[in-house]
Amino acid sequence: MQDFLPSLSRLALRLMPLLLMALVAGSTFWLVQVNTPHDESDAQREKRHVPDYYMDNFTATELDEDGTTKMRFTGVRMVHYEDDQTYEVTRPAMRAYEPDRPPVTGHADTGRMNADASVIDLYGNARIVRIQGADPSKDPELTATSSYFQILINDDIVKTDKPVKLTRGPSVMTANGLVFNNVTREVDLLGNVRGTIVMAPRKE
Repeated sequence: MQDFLPSLSRLALRLMPLLLMALVAGSTFWLVQVNTPHDESDAQREKRHVPDYYMDNFTATELDEDGTTKMRFTGVRMVHYEDDQTYEVTRPAMRAYEPDRPPVTGHADTGRMNADASVIDLYGNARIVRIQGADPSKDPELTATSSYFQILINDDIVKTDKPVKLTRGPSVMTANGLVFNNVTREVDLLGNVRGTIVMAPRKE
């Protein structure tokens, strides 16, 4: 027992530097943890409406199942926001292609697109044009201008609740709103509707 105590003392003296180093390291780690703000995980962190990436002079093309172009969307600048996964676009322009239907184009000063690109909002000098069909007398060029349009990509519908001017061939109409269904070729003018309708002459 007498030999054991000196051995234990010598062992403690040898380990003292290691114990002191461990104590200093532990204290340093604790101080760092206390004074360093923790980065929360993506799931816990509250996302803010701030840009997390952007693209300049972009072109996005959606293809149909057979490889043909279904829609082309371009712009000067596209900014993505992390909280709602939406996109804001400068000078957006789009063109939708459907078999056996005239292409529909749209452009504006600015635009906003939702996360799955199914809804596009156009703001400022917004213009929608459906190119004339095979028979211009029955299916002339259709143009709609307004300060705002909403395009429902999956439903092939364009609508607005803002004042709109509609030109169909030589006919010109104004209204407080519009719903245009490109599938059925129907146009519903809403609110105070005014204008001039020019009927195409009948063929003899």
